[in-house]
Amino acid sequence: MKQHYKLVILGGGTGGISTASRILSKKKDLKDDVLIIEPYDYHYFQPAWPLVGSGDEKLDSTRKPMKKVIPKGARWLKSSVKHIDPVKREVTADDTVISYDFLIVALGIELNYDAIKGAKEAIGKNGVCTNYLYDFVEYTYESLKNTKSGNIIVTKPQSKIKGGVSAENSLFTMDDFVKQHDRNVDIIFRSGREELFEVKKYNDSLISQMEEKHIDYKLNEELIEVRGEQKQAVFKNTHTGDTHTLPFETLVITPLMHGPSVLKSSGLLDEEGWVDVDKHTMMHKQYTTVFSLGDSSSLPTVKMGAAVRKQLPVLVDNLIERMNDQEPSHKYDGRTACPIATEYGELILAEFGYDRVPTETTFLNQADDKKIFYQFKKNMLPIMYWYALLNGKS
Repeated sequence: MKQHYKLVILGGGTGGISTASRILSKKKDLKDDVLIIEPYDYHYFQPAWPLVGSGDEKLDSTRKPMKKVIPKGARWLKSSVKHIDPVKREVTADDTVISYDFLIVALGIELNYDAIKGAKEAIGKNGVCTNYLYDFVEYTYESLKNTKSGNIIVTKPQSKIKGGVSAENSLFTMDDFVKQHDRNVDIIFRSGREELFEVKKYNDSLISQMEEKHIDYKLNEELIEVRGEQKQAVFKNTHTGDTHTLPFETLVITPLMHGPSVLKSSGLLDEEGWVDVDKHTMMHKQYTTVFSLGDSSSLPTVKMGAAVRKQLPVLVDNLIERMNDQEPSHKYDGRTACPIATEYGELILAEFGYDRVPTETTFLNQADDKKIFYQFKKNMLPIMYWYALLNGKS
């Protein structure tokens, strides 16, 4: 393998693979001059995992071998990034040093189960679940089926997260499961955030859903400890600091998350730990040969695959301009989409940009749950993901 590439892409997730595909389709001269650095053997379609955890999707349909999604014309280095020097334009991956002309950082987001006392050790037994780890998603459904009474608690942290509405998808479909099976189970939602959703139209809709379904929900309540053997969850009020304990039969944890820790000494991160890019051009604010998109970036929108779909063409066009010694002229407006299943077969489709104003793409009121939106999420979205988005089509 050669030691210098015109373009190096860090990460083989949604952002990394889709940008590689798109730029190779637009700049044929980059063939064999694009390197993707990614340590894992599989690529995952994670938006389906909440439905796997609720029994409405199969886990084995959510992953493919990494070698199957690496685009033609790109090279793959199966290594972990250890260090980046944006001044020298060098990346150290395990024991290999690669130099580059341009860099795309798409390292994703890191899950921090250690921030919740006892959580990491408890997952996968005693009803302690998470839909953010491939090896444990099916246990969520097993626990749901085995819960005949008591509490099902779904949590959401105050921190930024990927799959921004994963918890809500689990919450509502589990509620539907309990009602369909006529079980004496209470559904509880605890969020460390100030509001259910950051766009008022959809926030109001979710409040109505919670109240109509008699879901016990509270905001500003952060999960801080899991006592697995006792089946107890400890929450802390983010305003008062008061703590309280709730019993559970099933606990579905959305962990705290943060940006890529490997970049801490690189000079690429902002004060909050995200790759510090211009929110419109996606070019780094200091290093003009570096771009970023998706979960690892500082872009102030909900971290969703749908956001990457809108970021993708803007980043690639701006990167090509920089390769031609031009200033980036294309602008990303923060557009994203959050599909929220409100029961099996019904879904709200929230769409908006940086201004937090709904920008809906259908003639329907997308704050009202619709069967057609659910079918889109379950049946069409995976096809679009595997065969369009990962091929660089927005």
